[in-house]
Amino acid sequence: MLRSLRLLPLVALSISAVVLPSPPGPYDVFYNTASMIDNTRVDPFDPKHGPRAVMTSIFAPTHCNVDLENMDYLPAATAEYYSDEFGTYGLPNGTLQSLSFQVCPESPTKHHVQFPVVIFSPALGTTRLFYSAIAQSVASAGYIVVSIDHPYDVEFLEFPDGHIVTAANITDDQVPLDVQTRAQDVKFVLDQLSTKAGVASLLPGARAASLKTQQVAMYGHSVGGATTAAAMLLDCRIIAGANLDGSMFGSVVQQGLRRPFLLFGHENKTQTTDPSWAEFWPNLRGWKLELELAQSQHYTFSDLPFLLKLLGVPVQDIPAIKTRVGALDGSKALEIVQRTIVAFLGFGLRQTSVKPLQRAISNYSEISVFAR
Repeated sequence: MLRSLRLLPLVALSISAVVLPSPPGPYDVFYNTASMIDNTRVDPFDPKHGPRAVMTSIFAPTHCNVDLENMDYLPAATAEYYSDEFGTYGLPNGTLQSLSFQVCPESPTKHHVQFPVVIFSPALGTTRLFYSAIAQSVASAGYIVVSIDHPYDVEFLEFPDGHIVTAANITDDQVPLDVQTRAQDVKFVLDQLSTKAGVASLLPGARAASLKTQQVAMYGHSVGGATTAAAMLLDCRIIAGANLDGSMFGSVVQQGLRRPFLLFGHENKTQTTDPSWAEFWPNLRGWKLELELAQSQHYTFSDLPFLLKLLGVPVQDIPAIKTRVGALDGSKALEIVQRTIVAFLGFGLRQTSVKPLQRAISNYSEISVFAR
């Protein structure tokens, strides 16, 4: 993700506990993680040819009847790995270990698990955990968000039993295979969430046979955005999708989709600069919208600008970071991404008209409509 950059220490920070602010929606959020193993598929990137296994996180809205608890933003081994990576920016060891967010320790009630389900897929090489603040914010608005890490794609993947899977060297030629494999991961996770055992692994004690998986939505960042479109083509249960700043891959580019789809690019990423978007656009035969976000870069659509602000990193003074996360204030970046996603989900899942999305867009001068 960011490992190609090697900088002299430019940031002098003291390490102290940093708790992420509460999400903006009306609900508290329950959080849990679980691994899911698909014994029907051989992992195409596993040198030992083992079954495909993914890691998932769930962010479920609830009304908490007990005190919220602090949860480490990253598990121990993952935090140590990325502390070394971020150390190239001058962040002291232990900085990422200092991050936590507040969650409800009680599993949601049967009533609360009837919220709509939303799937998330991250960028190539990037852990799903670097999108947790966005996911929690979306969940607080009334959506069950399930994020997926795809093994041998993400740089560092820590499973509950302690074993680690690191990234394979996925070449440009293998990206279409990666996207298709990810799409199959999404279908598998939806299948699991349609069973009592699958739900119990993520929502222990919820006493629900299944979640509402017959009509779900999905969003993804970068290759995760391409995965969103590919998964929609593969699985008709996904009735709306959003691609955050990802080039398109696979047959969906030519075949297109008939369900609502949002393209949201960073500054100067549009159909005029991304040929895959230009080819995909006319093949979208349902509702469609393309947005552009000023002062943003590729990782504006992750938690990173927000985390760097909370940690006091002077992004504007470090060009190598600014070129990755953009010039937008970190809190505002999170707010724009979260509110746009939530407004789109309301429309895409047929809960609202398109007007809340139009209002969300008009509230921010940084957002422009490139095509509709």
